This record gives sequence, structure tokens and C-alpha cells, in this order.
Amino acid sequence: AQSCSTIMINDDINKSKSILSLGSLDEEDPKSVASPMALQAPISSKKLGEADTKLVNRSKCMVYLVLFLSALVCGALAYFFMEEEDIRWYTAEFDERSLEVFKGVKDLLERSLQGGKHMSAAMNLETVAQEEINLPNLTYATLGISAAHLMKYFTGGQMMGIAHAVSANDRAAFEAYAVEHQGWISQDLFLYDLEKGNVDLTSTLTRESGKIREHIYGNNNQSAEWSAPIWQMYPTPTNASQAPIMFDMMSHEWFKRQWDFSKELKDGAGQTSIGSIHEDLNVLVDYAAVGREGEHNTIDPKFLILEPMVGGFLVKQIHTIGLIVVSWTEYFEYILQDQPAGIFVDVHDNCPTSDGDTYSFRSNKDSVTYLGKNVDHSTILPSLSNHFSLYGEPLTDYLSDFAIAKESCGYVISVHATKEFIEQWQRDISYLAAFFIVAAFLFTALVFFMYTYFVQKRNRLLSSTAERSTAIVSSLFPKNVADQMMEEVNQGSARNSKGNSAMEDAIHLLSGSNATNADGSALDRSERKEPIADSFAETTIMFADIAGFTAWSSKREPADVFALLETVFGVFDRHAERRRVFKVETVGDCFVAVCGLPEARKDHALIMARYACDCRNAMKKVKRKLEKEFGPDTADLDMRFGLHSGPVTAGVIRGKNPRFQLFGDSMNKTSRIESSGEKGRIHISEEMAKILMDNGKQHWVSKREDVVHLKGLGAVPTYWLSIDSDWLSSRNSIDSVAATEIEELSSDDEFTHIKSMRDEWKNTSNLITWHAKYLYECLSQVAQARKGQHDDEDDSKLQKEGLFFGKAEPLDCIQFDASIQCQPNASSSTPLDANLLKQLEDFVQEIADAYSPHAFHSVHHASHVVLSLQKLMQSFESNPLDPLTQFALVVGALVHDVDHPGVSNMQLVEENDALVMIYANSTAERNSLDVFWNIFGQECFLELRRAVYQTPSEFEHFRQVIVQTILATDIMDKGMQQDRVRRWEECLESGFSCDWDRLKTSMLEQLVQAADISHTMQDWEFYQRWNHNLYEEMTVAFQGGRGTKAPSEFWYEGEFSFFDFVVLPLATRLAQHPAFGESGKGLLRNAKKNREEWRQNGEAAVMKLQ
Repeated sequence: AQSCSTIMINDDINKSKSILSLGSLDEEDPKSVASPMALQAPISSKKLGEADTKLVNRSKCMVYLVLFLSALVCGALAYFFMEEEDIRWYTAEFDERSLEVFKGVKDLLERSLQGGKHMSAAMNLETVAQEEINLPNLTYATLGISAAHLMKYFTGGQMMGIAHAVSANDRAAFEAYAVEHQGWISQDLFLYDLEKGNVDLTSTLTRESGKIREHIYGNNNQSAEWSAPIWQMYPTPTNASQAPIMFDMMSHEWFKRQWDFSKELKDGAGQTSIGSIHEDLNVLVDYAAVGREGEHNTIDPKFLILEPMVGGFLVKQIHTIGLIVVSWTEYFEYILQDQPAGIFVDVHDNCPTSDGDTYSFRSNKDSVTYLGKNVDHSTILPSLSNHFSLYGEPLTDYLSDFAIAKESCGYVISVHATKEFIEQWQRDISYLAAFFIVAAFLFTALVFFMYTYFVQKRNRLLSSTAERSTAIVSSLFPKNVADQMMEEVNQGSARNSKGNSAMEDAIHLLSGSNATNADGSALDRSERKEPIADSFAETTIMFADIAGFTAWSSKREPADVFALLETVFGVFDRHAERRRVFKVETVGDCFVAVCGLPEARKDHALIMARYACDCRNAMKKVKRKLEKEFGPDTADLDMRFGLHSGPVTAGVIRGKNPRFQLFGDSMNKTSRIESSGEKGRIHISEEMAKILMDNGKQHWVSKREDVVHLKGLGAVPTYWLSIDSDWLSSRNSIDSVAATEIEELSSDDEFTHIKSMRDEWKNTSNLITWHAKYLYECLSQVAQARKGQHDDEDDSKLQKEGLFFGKAEPLDCIQFDASIQCQPNASSSTPLDANLLKQLEDFVQEIADAYSPHAFHSVHHASHVVLSLQKLMQSFESNPLDPLTQFALVVGALVHDVDHPGVSNMQLVEENDALVMIYANSTAERNSLDVFWNIFGQECFLELRRAVYQTPSEFEHFRQVIVQTILATDIMDKGMQQDRVRRWEECLESGFSCDWDRLKTSMLEQLVQAADISHTMQDWEFYQRWNHNLYEEMTVAFQGGRGTKAPSEFWYEGEFSFFDFVVLPLATRLAQHPAFGESGKGLLRNAKKNREEWRQNGEAAVMKLQ
């Protein structure tokens, strides 16, 4: 009794530390000392540190602001710095590209100039080689071949030719010479065909190349001192009449000026000159020629290179001028082909003979585009530009031997880069640098935020834990005790005389010894605290125990056990708060409460009497609701109350787990009053009854007729408490704020209420709901296991084949088809149609209605069998049954006794009952089977049948399991029972490695039989209950003339036979198989225990049954 009166704080010592260390919640300083104020006011922990919290929040805001501003400043600096670096990067790249362009122009120009020098040298050599020189009447036989080879060497050349310097005196002679010697055109055409391998003598000789003009043309001034008609040219024209042969170049003023620059001898040679860009040059290339039919460009900018020729070593005068027409477009097509897109080049003509125009070219991805002359660059918006000057001076060392006129044209090459070029080479590192720097600051801010978040979360958790712990202490300890304990903490924190921290002293005072310090050193006597204890002369104590809880919990999962206790005791707690009753503790299923402490109350006995009635009525209401959740036998639970009024001593024993305890004879007597009471009744002592009667409540109490013998006290008179209006107290909602007194009702109202409670108690609706939900869960797992295996089939075929469901004969072996064996995930199921749950409820209701109103073979016993079967099937966790088999087993257990006649099969045979004429053996069981098929095969359960089986193999398996399950409950048929035992022994001899179907069939038979008589292998209370019901059923049958012997005559000895020949052998078989594990061994232990209990108390039990 004393052990039942102690209460332990559930929070561990760390939570106690949390309560006392609210003043120092910083994780980095776990040894911080809680302030005395924090210890003095633990209840108002929410207000602790509010000022510090505000300061911390302001500091955090400042940190975030600094980080934000730093991120902006550093990001901006990084952006501008890296932007400059990026500009330097692509500017350097552009400088390199633009220099490549300029060097390309120089290289091509050098090649063109060198080509001119080679042509001049070749022609001079041919001039010297001739026997007679009659200038200007001279034709070069090798000009076409030399020009063809030279134009292959350098890029950009569109025409190479010669123009003789013809004076006015020689004009007529030269014109005659030209007409006579124009055969060079046919000769060059022949040589071209010969080189190409296209020699056809006939076609070559007959080719018509046209006639040249007979006179020099182009210059209207016939009296000019000099003319420069074009005489020979390459590419060779295919129509001489259209070619510019005999065209006087002196007709252009710019040519005259360029001629003047070149004709001056320097060191005995003429000077090469570079001309300006003129559209007039297009006429020199605008003719049909071999090798370029229609391919030449006559509109792009061109310039002319003049290469003067002298008459040899003997004739030191300029007589012939070499002409080279060069295209800038071809130059840049060659130069810019390897350059990236987005570059365009301007060629500015600074020649004295030009108008200073600018010609623009642009590089595209695959080509070069000539943009035109004097292009408005505002539409292009160049971002970068480089300018290079190109003059008519020797461009390379190897040309230093050739004189170039100082007055030659100079060009300015301007290279520009557009945004397209910059985008290709811009690395955008400024954005990346700024991004990463800002991201670093943001990450720092995030880390800081997460740190502060988790610190605050921990602080809130500690604060919440402190509040909950304070609430627990306030609820478990009386207020004056809690105040005294906290006062000791304050004093211990202030003392701190030996260098210990306040925290250490606080923890020591509450959880340490009263004889030693926190460091283990001994306390002086003067330093020891007085024990927290007090005496209360007038109190009323209540012990309340759940009758039948031990047996009930043995068949439930731990989660269900604690769920029920929390539900029941939670209701008791709320009633205690409303009645201002102090809950002391709960020990197992025992609830202890006291009234009269810590505050003395004169009406303590009346309050406790009302509170006990509240708890009794609440239990009746709660258990009816819980039956739907926890299944059968839950409604059989009830409270057994014991109340006593007397003095107690209460206090706290310091230690590792501080406890509030009640001591005294009153505790012992209350415990014994409760244990000697009866289920569903409030048993009170004589002392409490006297107090109630002294307060005018004589009608509340009635003296117990039998004398109660209490251990250590002897025979003691006791009373029953029964408040007429106690049932009305349940009207006061447990959430009600006001705790008003309950008015008494008239006897008519009380009778109406009790009758309604009795009708509801006898109603099986709760059982039906529980069965329907359990079967629905089983079917959901069946659907999950079946998912994806096969499509739904027409149920009409299955109904036709299984309308009568075959013969009800036991099988030697159930066939477990491979498709049936797949197992669903234990935590998964497939939701089914809500209408299916309604059909299951209707089905279970019809089964319940088909049960006869017997005491034992009833729907209540069937529910007990289902619950026991459910518990046993959990033993197969390592090798679980498939969902369809589980569903069939549960259905078989539910219907195995439906429409039972109330007597044994042997009695039916003796009576020659009509059922015996239908069924040869196992009469009652086969009748139950047919009743089930008739109900299950109704049209209204079509959807249910489709959910159970969807293929012939599923239907056959379901049928076999149902038949085998129901017939297995006939344990009195010796023939079938011997077959079952034989199958089991064969499996046992093989080490349970026999045929799988055979082994599983045998296991199912043992499983169902164990569930059917499970009450004999459970707690003594369950065994007594169902044994009494069976005795009552057989007595009723005997009294009705069905039986030759009264049960009282053979009941005691008959139970021994039943145990020895049925129960113990069955329990032994279950214990033999490893699949049943500890469950099988536990059933065997309980069976042996019940047999021994029956041996000792069976005769008395039979006498009581009579």
C-alpha cells in the first residue's frame, strides 16, 4: 500500500536542470549561474529575460544591417574592380585581333608589290633578249604566263597588264602595230587551254576572240603629249572588242599624277606607286575573261599599283607601265576569315588623288560584307577602335631594293569591335565576383540566422520544458510543498558558501541527498534542511482499480493498453480538477487520489464521494466508446473503488527522483477496502460512512451484509456508497468551468435512465462496428496484395460455380495457390469503396441476428474467438499469412457457432434431431457453415463477394479455408480430430519441413482450435467467465429436457478431462512450433495454471455456479 502511494517525477534530472537554469540559456556557457530572481519565480518563466531578449533582438538587427551594408559595399567594389579587369581582358584580346588584321593587310600588300616587281623584272629581261627594240611597239610573249603565276601567289589581284608610254609622234605607228600584232590574245588563250588540259586544235584555231579597237580611245585630247594605252592584260579577254585594250589611262587625272610619281628614275629604275581607290578602276576588270566568267566583283573598292619598266641596261627610260588592280574586298575576305564575328574594318584613303573617302568591311560568322563608302557608324556603335597608318614606304626589308614613290598613297586602317565581339570575349567576372561576395555575406547572415534560430528554438524548448515541468510539479506536488521546495532552492542558491554554483546547489537540494553536498562532502548538521513533511488529520483517500484489466491487457498490444489507461485516467484527472481533488499517483491500473490536503476541507468526505461517483459513471460511458476501438471484452471492464477517511502524513523524500508520499494506517486500510470491494461498486469504510451520515447523507450509504476481513485489522464493517443522482453528474461536461452541485432527481427519472443504460449495454452495435472495421482493414490488404495481378472478372461465373459452395468436407490439405501468396506491405493498404464498409456492417449484423441467444455459443463468444485469433496471428510476423487467408480465418471464427442449437452434437444424435438427418457428422458446425453461405450469397452482398475473390482460384481458396476453419472447431469428433493430430505429428517428425500446403493447413487447424477454447489458456478470470456461461447454457438445456445429467454432477471432473485430453495437448502442439514463439509457450503455461487453480478451487466454483 505504501509503494502504491508514491509518485515519481517523470522528467529526468536534465529537465530539472532546465527548470532551474532559465537564467542562462546560452549553449556556449553551460555553467552559467541562474539568478536568484529566476529561482524565486519559476512559475513566471515567460517573463524571464524579456529585457535581455529585446537587447539581443536589437543586436541581431544591427548585425544583419551591418552584414547587408557590407555585402552591398563589397559587392559594388568587387563589381567595379572586376569590370575594369574584364574591360582590360577583352580590350587586350581586341588589340591582338586588330593587330592581326593590320599585319594581314601589310602582308597581302607586300605580296602584291612583290608580284609587280617580279612582273617588271621578267618583262625587262624579255625586252633585253629581243634583237631589235622599237619602243613603244613591243609585245611580251610571256606576259600571260607570268601574270597567271603571279596572281596565284598574291591575294586580291583582279587584273595585271601593261600600258605603253606612247608619245604623240608615235601614236599612229603604235595603233598600226597594235592592229597587226593583236594575235597575242589568241596565243594567250591557247596557252591557257594548254595549261588546263583542254587543248582542241580545231576549236582553238577557229575560236573567235574579237578585234581590238584600231585607235587609242578614252582621251578626248588627241593632241596630248603622252598617252598610256593598255596593250596587254591578264586575265585574257575572250572578246577583245569589249576589253579595255587601247584604253588610254592618261584620260584620268589621278593616273597622270600617279604616273608622274612613278616615272621619275631613281638609281636607274622607276618607282613603284600605290594608287588611291577609284571607281574608274572597275572598267579595267569589267570584261569577260577566261577563268572568271561572271565571278569578278566590279563594285567593290579597288586601288592601282603602278610598276614602271625601263628599256634595259642600254635604254634608261620609262617606256612601259605595269598595272595591277587590287580589290580590298578580297584582301579582307582572306584576312578576316579567321577572325571572330563583330569586327569591322574601315579603310580611309589619304591619297592626294582621292577625296578622302572611307570604305567599311564587316566580319560575319561565315563571310565578309562590304558595307559601303562613308558608312554612318552611329548605327553600328563601335565600342573599341584601333587605327593603323599604311604609307607608300618599303614595308619589309626584302622590298628595300625596290624604290617606292614617296608620294604614293597612304591608307589608315581602322579596326573596330562591336558589342557582338565584346560579348564573345567578355567573361562577366564582375557579376560573378559581386555575386559570390554578396553570396558569401548572405551565407554568413544565413549561418548567423540559423545559429540564432536554433539557439532561440533551444531556449524556447527549455522554456517550454520548464513550464511543462513546473506544471507537472504543480500538479504532482501540493502548492505548499512546491513553494517550500522552491524556497529551499532560493536559500541554497544564496548560501553558496563553499564555492559551488547556484545551479549545483539547486540540483543538489531537489535531487541530492540531505546529508551531503553536491560535491559529495558531508553537510554539517546545522546545514541540513528539515524534511518536507506534514500531518493532515482529516482527509479522504480513494483507491480505484480497473477490474479485469490484467486479463484484458494480456490480449492487447502495449499501445492499446496505454491508450486505454490514458483515456480513462485522463477523464478522471479532469473530474479531479473540477472537484478540486488532488491526484496522488497511478500505479499500473490503480488510481490514487486524496481530498483534504494540502488545503484542509471539512467536506472532504462529501467531495470524495461525489468524485468517486463521477469516476464510476465516466468509466461506464468511456468503456462503451472504447469498445468500438479496442474490440470485445472492453465493455466488461469496470472500476472497483475503495474509500476511507482518516489522518495521513504527507511529504517529499529527497533523492535521485523526488517523491511525494502519503503514509499512515489510512493508506493501508484504503488499499484493503478497495481490494475487498466488488466490480462496479464503491466500497467505503465505516469512518467515512459515519462522516457522510453526520452530514445528512444517510441515503448515500448502505451497510454491507457480509463481514469483510481485512489483513491486519480482522473483521471490519464496511458500507456501499450509492448516490441516487450520481449518474446526473456526468451531465456536467468535463470541460465545464463551473463546479456546481448536482440536484437529485425523482425515482421515475432515475428508472428511465437506468433502463436506457441497460438497453445500450446489451446492444451489440459496438461489436458489429468493430468487426466491420476489422474486416474492412483485412479486405484493404487483400486488395493491396491483389493489385496488378489480374483484372476483375465477371462475378456471375463465380456465383454460378459457387452458389452452393461445394461439399462441406474437411480437406487433408488446403491448396495455397502461388498468386494468393504475395504479401502486401505491412504498413500499406488500398482504400476501398465506402459502400463496402456499409455492406460489411450489414453482413455482420445479419450474422449476429442469426446467432441464438445462448450464454456460451453466442456472438459475444464469437467476438472473443476473433480477438484471440487476431492475437495469435500476430505470432506469424516472421512468416505472415496472406491477406485472403487471414480474412477467411476471421470470417470463419465469426460465424463458426452461428445458429448453434445450444447442445452438443452427441445430444443432437441422441435426440435424432432433424439436423442429424441432413448432416452425417459435425452437425452444428455444418449447419453454421450453410447458414453462413446463405447469408453471404445474398444479392445485396454482391460487391462484398467481388472484393473477397475475383478469380476461381481465389474463390476456391476462400471456400477451403472457411470449411476447414469451421469444421476444425468440432474438437469432439474423434475421427477428424485424430486426422488433425496425425497431420501435425507428421509435420513435427519432419522438423516442419514437409509439404508447405500440408504444414500450413495443420497450423491453421491448431490456430483456430486454440482461438475457440482460448479462454481455458488465458487468465483465470476469463476462464471463469466463459466456464460459467457454458455451465449456464448446459443447465438451461438440461432444464429444458435436453440431457440426461445435470451439469453439476459431472462439471468438476469433466473439466479435468477437458484439460487433460483437449486443452493441454493443443497448447503443447502450439508450443512445439517456432512460428507461435512465446505465444504458444504462454498459452501452455496459462493452461497448466488454470488446471491447477481448478484443482484447488474448482469444487467451490461449481458450488457457486449452482
